Amino acid sequence: MKNLYNRLKPEILVSINDDKQKYPFTTRALKMKLKSSYDWSELSIGNVHSIINHSHTTLIDVCQTDLLFGVKFLTDEK
Repeated sequence: MKNLYNRLKPEILVSINDDKQKYPFTTRALKMKLKSSYDWSELSIGNVHSIINHSHTTLIDVCQTDLLFGVKFLTDEK
């Protein structure tokens, strides 16, 4: 089973990594959490908020299933 970091869609991963120069602490903390988590339900609201911010997705473009299950951010493979 892959961790959440390895299940991120490529464009989300690129966006998060692009932010590491500008936001080193939050990017590092988010990456550590994603690498140690295997299910979306392990993430806090703050973690999901960080994913949304670092992926440069507007909240208007995020639906309920994206928040609850990470559909917009993760690939289908486990």
